[in-house]
Amino acid sequence: MKRRIIASWIINAISFFIVSQIVAGMQFENFVSVLLAGIVLGIVNATLKPLFIVISIPISVLTLGLFLIIINAIMLEIVAAIVPGFLLASFWTAIWGSILLSIVSMIIMHVLFPRRRIA
Repeated sequence: MKRRIIASWIINAISFFIVSQIVAGMQFENFVSVLLAGIVLGIVNATLKPLFIVISIPISVLTLGLFLIIINAIMLEIVAAIVPGFLLASFWTAIWGSILLSIVSMIIMHVLFPRRRIA
C-alpha cells in the first residue's frame, strides 16, 4: 500500500514537471514545489474530488462526462492555491494542464506498471 501511494506521488510529480514544460502558464519556482504539488494533488484527488464528482452528477450526465475536465481543472487550481511556488496563469491553463496531466500520468503509469495479459 505504501509503495503504491509513494509511486503515485512520484508519478504525479514527474507528470507535473513534464506538463509545466509544455503548458505556458503553468510554472514552478523550484523542484520542491513540483514534489509538493504531486503530494497535494494525490491528497486533493483522494479527499475532495469524490465529493465534487457526486455533487456534479447531474451536469456530468448532461455533458456526457465532459464536466469532469472542469472538476480536474478545479482540483488543479486548489493545488496551486495550497502549494507555494506553483503558479497557474488562468483557468484555461488549469483546463489544459489537467488534460495533459491526466494523459502524461496515464502514459507513465502504463510504461512503469504494464498490465499483464492473460493468455
